[in-house]
Amino acid sequence: MRLIPSSPLSCLGTAAVAAVIGGFVLVGCDVVEFDEFDTDFTLFSGDGEEASPSPEASASPSPEDEEGQEETAQYALPASCAEAGAAEVVGDLAPGTVLAEDRGEVDGFADAEQLTCSFSDGTGTPGAATFTLVFTINVDPSLSPDVVAVPGAEEEMNWEVDIDVDVDTYHTDEADSLGGDLEYVGTVDGSTRHLYLSLPGELYVTAIAYGEEVPREDLERVVMLAAERVRG
Repeated sequence: MRLIPSSPLSCLGTAAVAAVIGGFVLVGCDVVEFDEFDTDFTLFSGDGEEASPSPEASASPSPEDEEGQEETAQYALPASCAEAGAAEVVGDLAPGTVLAEDRGEVDGFADAEQLTCSFSDGTGTPGAATFTLVFTINVDPSLSPDVVAVPGAEEEMNWEVDIDVDVDTYHTDEADSLGGDLEYVGTVDGSTRHLYLSLPGELYVTAIAYGEEVPREDLERVVMLAAERVRG
């Protein structure tokens, strides 16, 4: 296949000090008996230098690490198209109300699973327009296009044939807020358009418009809405 990249805070104004002299503690301008001064001087070594903090304290995970771990666990493969809200997410972009749903393992990829929600007019006519929303886990469909299947468009979806495609990997503010990356792949003639959204936890949301010219902005809206629906 030929890939065509697109352009796309004291005392009298002086600093307060503390010192131990003859059993008394001098604090700023006042004198306090040492026995009554309840404090902990273990933070300082004998030469006056501050002691190093315990290694246990420095070993605690940073808030950024914890936040990253939580973000990674936010997305999960939906159990069904209804759970994913596929019909609501796709909306008027569906060429028909007939839904073909399939969920299962992905052949050839260990631990990979996929949910496919494909909308059509139900006629089954070869080449008829379809709009497909796919959720894939543990395998990147943008690297393995054969992973996603669109009913009635098997030949056209096979990127092994000599087809000119437009490819663009990019970011948007909304995608960044979800922790995702976007990749657009479409045939030059506009007959097939894929938009892949990769999310933390190796979950991928793909919108595929076949047989109709759907603007990329609409594909973006679909994958973003779908990602929000499966976000924990």
